[in-house]
Amino acid sequence: MKKTLLAAALVTGFAGVAHAETSVTLYGLVDAGIGYQQTKVTQGDAFTKTRDIGLINGVKNGNRWGLKGTEDLGNGTSAIFQLESGFDLGNGRSSQGGRLFGRKAIVGLTGDNWGTLTLGRQYNVADDFISPIDPFGTSFFQAGVTDGAFGASPSARMDNSIKYMTPDFAGFKAAVGYAGKNTKTTSEDMFGNDFEERDTSNWITAGLAYYNGPISVAASYDRFRTDVRGTDGDFKGTTHMWNLFGAYDFDVVKLHLGYGQIRGSVANDVVAEAGVGSVGLNGALAEFTDGMRTDGLNYTQTNGYRQQSWMAGLTAPVGDDGKVLFSYQGNTSKNTGDAFDGVKGNLHIFSLGYVHNLSKRTSLYAIASYGSGKLKFDDSDVNEKVKLKSTLVGVGMQHRF
Repeated sequence: MKKTLLAAALVTGFAGVAHAETSVTLYGLVDAGIGYQQTKVTQGDAFTKTRDIGLINGVKNGNRWGLKGTEDLGNGTSAIFQLESGFDLGNGRSSQGGRLFGRKAIVGLTGDNWGTLTLGRQYNVADDFISPIDPFGTSFFQAGVTDGAFGASPSARMDNSIKYMTPDFAGFKAAVGYAGKNTKTTSEDMFGNDFEERDTSNWITAGLAYYNGPISVAASYDRFRTDVRGTDGDFKGTTHMWNLFGAYDFDVVKLHLGYGQIRGSVANDVVAEAGVGSVGLNGALAEFTDGMRTDGLNYTQTNGYRQQSWMAGLTAPVGDDGKVLFSYQGNTSKNTGDAFDGVKGNLHIFSLGYVHNLSKRTSLYAIASYGSGKLKFDDSDVNEKVKLKSTLVGVGMQHRF
């Protein structure tokens, strides 16, 4: 009886020690408001208009819940994991295509002296270094860099990836990541004919940042190589994306600047499925070039696509709990392919926002954003100019837990 009690006490004690060394946190945020959104694209008498009035979901940040944890392994090294799920607050459904942990799913190791190594579904390096420098980050729909003029390159999720980030060296940090697959299927029909389907597409992401005091400067580079071969045809191409952002905080106002380029397809099926593909508001203009190639691909979906984007903005504190946000984004686009010779696009987005913190966890916000764009054709007598107008106005509330 005494041995049994002693064993039970020891087990309880060891469990207590293990529990003390391991930390698991449940966290998340809920965000919703009331707003008005409208996007209208016209070409002559033809037009497409989308309007939404009422509840707007996940404006300041996308709704999410997650689990993250660490275990101290000794010598300054810890095992880490994070599982994060996105959802629509309006209807309760999962986001990111219905994935259980579509926002992030990683496991890895981190050390004070050598950095952090993670594996799984995670963000590219630009999301770590570039996006935080934009006044609106990846938030507020078209006001942010990803849904606005820059597209996915400042923030994209990588499946089946591995990423390494250095520790902080006097404000300097660097990171590199890789994602890819090497799948191959071979078959033979009843007549002895051999068939092969293969996908060796891969993605490299890298970046360097300096965050120290009032100065924030970062550069990122992403390269996605498409290599798909099969019975439906072969597709090969390379997409290059790079960004350079910087900010300086003058205390009374913080100035933000950014520039980026894309060279290569950002919206064909392979690139889009990998998570790289997104051109923000340019996607609405691109739909009017669908019929210019016999295969139906538009001018953002082929290797000849070129885009230059820029941003200028500011943030300013209002009292102890408020902040004003402003940004101007713009871009120009074209395609060097013969089918799209003479097609040129441009986009301009002006955004104004305000965030007021009611507490450390709860905030109110207001956003107003207006975007306009054009797609011009050299043969204007055949293809009339395409015009875009996009408006977002809303107020909302966010609570973090």
